[in-house]
Amino acid sequence: MKKNILAILCLGLFSFTTQAQIKLNNISVGASYWHRTYSEQNEKFFLISYEQDDDFTKGNVMPHLGAEINLYQNLALDARVGYWTADFESEGVFGELRLDEKIEQTIIPVSAGLVYRFPNLVQEDLNLYLGAGVNRYFIQNKVSREITGGAGTNEEDTFSGNSYGVNAKAGIEYYFTSALGLVLEARYNAGYYNQSFQAVTTEEPVNEKVSVRGLEAGISLRYRFNTSSEEEPVDE
Repeated sequence: MKKNILAILCLGLFSFTTQAQIKLNNISVGASYWHRTYSEQNEKFFLISYEQDDDFTKGNVMPHLGAEINLYQNLALDARVGYWTADFESEGVFGELRLDEKIEQTIIPVSAGLVYRFPNLVQEDLNLYLGAGVNRYFIQNKVSREITGGAGTNEEDTFSGNSYGVNAKAGIEYYFTSALGLVLEARYNAGYYNQSFQAVTTEEPVNEKVSVRGLEAGISLRYRFNTSSEEEPVDE
């Protein structure tokens, strides 16, 4: 997977809005903390020192880019793409032989959904919005194994795939100028992906579902295009 998928998505969205003459409300850039939580199998299931943990969690900061186009009055369609990474490590000792394993995981969640805005909440330019949408997760697991203290080989494999999920979100935005604003947003992501696993070469591989669900909270800088300066002047 390549990081330039972020730029491709934004360019594609801008091209679509230009051709279809749909009003672009805003664009944003920010970061959030995605705290994934599990009650089933997790990524460490594929490592040698796996132990069942019903309260396993994994979190990290995720930068993201977003854009929104207007549909009707306070209803809009938004899209966002993020870049989340995490490492999962384990070790096993068998006499003088030591096996170190590591999974370097990258998830690129691409989301699209509907947003309903409640404008000028309490004061002007302070807005509340609610929304829900669909996620598509592009996932890469880079697995490495290092053997020391005995005969063996070092191995490295990369597994890539994608899956779908859903999200629900709520946020508050405040514009401190006619065009620039800050956004505080919380969302809940749901979904899972399938990972093939083979404990030893003499066994048949099995598929395990791994959850990607979890709460996310973050902040963004937003630029809006339909500023108050674009309103029609009042006749004197």
